[in-house]
This record gives sequence, structure tokens and C-alpha cells, in this order.
Amino acid sequence: MNFFLTTYIYPIEEPLELSKKLGFILDNPRTKEEINLVYENIKVSMDSPAEMYKYDNQYRIPIKEVNPDYVSLEASLKVFYQNSFKDKYIEEFYQKNKNDSELLQLAKMWIIARFDDEGTLTELKEDNLNDKENSFILLEEEHPLVKNSNNLISYSYLLSLLIENDGEDYFGRNFLLHKYRERIEIPKIDEKINQTILMFLAYSTRRQDCPNGTWYMSFPCIKDKIIEKTNLIERNLDKESTEILLYVAGLLKTSDQEIKDEKYRLVTYVGILELLLTHNPNFNRFNVEDSISKQFKIKVATLVYLYSDKQIPIQDIQAKLKDIYNQRSNIAHGNFKELGKYLKKLSKNDEYFDTLISDTIFYIKAVLESYLEDRDFINFLKDS
Repeated sequence: MNFFLTTYIYPIEEPLELSKKLGFILDNPRTKEEINLVYENIKVSMDSPAEMYKYDNQYRIPIKEVNPDYVSLEASLKVFYQNSFKDKYIEEFYQKNKNDSELLQLAKMWIIARFDDEGTLTELKEDNLNDKENSFILLEEEHPLVKNSNNLISYSYLLSLLIENDGEDYFGRNFLLHKYRERIEIPKIDEKINQTILMFLAYSTRRQDCPNGTWYMSFPCIKDKIIEKTNLIERNLDKESTEILLYVAGLLKTSDQEIKDEKYRLVTYVGILELLLTHNPNFNRFNVEDSISKQFKIKVATLVYLYSDKQIPIQDIQAKLKDIYNQRSNIAHGNFKELGKYLKKLSKNDEYFDTLISDTIFYIKAVLESYLEDRDFINFLKDS
């Protein structure tokens, strides 16, 4: 098994299976090698004083408590344990590890996402040791190390979309810290690692069990939602739907990690909705784009209206979908003059293109959840 670091830090007694069919698991580091690897990443990133000013503070806080009026890792961990002793396992974890350094304790409670590399990483390391020339190895896309790690990254975007509900503040983030599996093999100062530690300490020392706004960052607050949504996904990972779901998940990943242009992102997100809900029209009977546009607006509006328990007026949804599809068409066909007019109108009303993207992402969530809940209905709607 191989792993990525996640945005969660919390001691968990038993591994949490994300997908049995795909071989994905949430867990704490268990072996000495795993713990040391996580520890080295934390230590270099949080405790390298010589590099502190060269790279600014990068979300770092003092490890040891020097002044009770200032935040420190040592003091915050004490509060975390005190607030968590109602959990018997955390009390056992504390008793077992209280003599370890604060950074080592963090390493042991960092939640990692495992994937099955089918033993290939061990083989590659052994080959590298035996190869005196230390040659460079280029792995193919279907190699288990590449394929399964990419699938986990994609899956994490799909799951993140389903478990988070931040409206206009959600723009496609996921719960893995890094884009590539190889990243943690070379410890370095890492803003994401330090920020995750600060977030964990901030949420863990609050009196609220699940603080509003960013509750999804706290593992105890999100755990039940993770279980609910992974079970929902797992039921649909059959011969018919696995390829579709992983393809959509891959588009979500690509949109966040590789597409910086907002216009291109909007086209990609609209493409996901078209893929899930529209069919090729009869070329002899319809203007193709007009027909797909009508399908898009009617079908997406219907599903979003039902998904919101009819709380969002369907006329408002249709109006927004009309804007979304019109701007997608302007972008796809290079009508940037018309797009410019639309953006100018938005700026006059103190609105932003970001809102169009966040609305589209919300619609994707609504359609995906509807697909996972009742695939037969969505396929019927798509073919109609």
C-alpha cells in the first residue's frame, strides 16, 4: 500500500474504508517507516529555524510553549487532548504517546489516504538500489503506481464535492494535500502541511464541537458524512458506472489542478453536466446546439429544483442556466465580444464571473448526487 497526506489530523482507531472496489482507505500511519516519513515532512516544514526568514513564516508557530499568551504547538495539543478525553481511544493514544515529541505525536495522528500500488513501489526501490547507474524510470499510465494514485486523486475530488456544502466559497478543492504521490518522498518546507496543522489546532481547541463555516476541515465533524457518501459512491461502482464516475472525477481534478483560465473551467464544468444529462439530438430534426441547450436548461433545472427540495425557484435556476450556457457558447465559439458585454454587465451589478462557476459546480453536485441516488431515473432523463 502507498499513501497521500490528507487535510485531516486525528487519531483513528481503525482504518476507514473509502472504496473496497478501488482499494482506497483512510488511516493513520501505522508502520515505523510510514510514521518516520510523515514525521520528517512535518519536522522540515515546521522546525527548520535557519530557513524561517528566507521563506517567511509559512504558517509556522512555536513548537514549545514560551509564553502562555501566545499560541504554541505544545499548548494546543494539551487542550486538544483535554477536550477529547471523552473519546476512549484518544485517551489511550495520549497515554501511549505522551512522551514523544509534539511533532512525532502529530505524525502518528495524521490521516493518510492509502491506495494499492500492488507492491510496485517496493520493487522499484529495490531495482534502484541494485542499479549502480541509478537510471531514470518512466512509468506508463497503466502502471499500478500511476493509475491507482491518479484514481485516488480523482476520487478525492468527487468525494470532496459531495461532502462539502459551502455554496459560493467552494471552487473544487479536495482533501489530499498534494498533486503527486512522490511529493512526500522529499521533505521540504510546505505551506500546505503547516496550514493543515494550524487548522487542526484551531478547530480542536474551540469549544464548539463542529464550528460553522469550515466544519468540513474537522475530521470528527465530517466522518459520518464521508461514510455516507463513500457508501453511496461504492454502490455505483459497477461495470456501467465506474468509468463514467472516474471520468467525471478526473475532469473535476483537471479543472482544479491544471486549468487556470476561468473561461476554460466554465466550459469544462458545463461539459460535465452535458455528459451526464444530454444526448445527441436528431440531426435531421433539430439545430444541434439549440437542442442541446434546451436539454441542458430543462433537465438540469428540473434536477436542481428537486435536489433543493423546491426551495430554489425553478425560474431562478433556469435564468442562471441560460446565462451559464450562453457564456459557455460564447467562449466555445470565440464570441469574446459578447462575453465582454456580459462581464461588463456583471461588474456594474457588483457580481463576478466566479459566481457563475460556483453555481455550475453546485449544479454538478446536485446532478451527481441524483445520479448516485437513482441512476435509472437520470439515465431515463438523459435519453428523453
